[in-house]
Amino acid sequence: MDAMIKISSSEFNEDVFKKIKALIKSFGSAEVTIAVSNATGSMFRKESKEEYWERLSKSVVDIEHGKGIVFTMDELENYIHEIPGK
Repeated sequence: MDAMIKISSSEFNEDVFKKIKALIKSFGSAEVTIAVSNATGSMFRKESKEEYWERLSKSVVDIEHGKGIVFTMDELENYIHEIPGK
């Protein structure tokens, strides 16, 4: 499973960091990428239009097959509290 957490710099604090850390632990072995960009930039600006649409189509198929989870911050907090061994 992949997860992307996108928050504003004003929302990023120690509490959010701890929640993200707990979520990462639930993945077991995982790779973590941290990207910082200004509000007008895009994390995916280096991909072509075709690559973007291919990635978007794959994401839709993944969601349709139950391979994705979308959380509000409250739902993420509840999910993290349910992780065994947290």
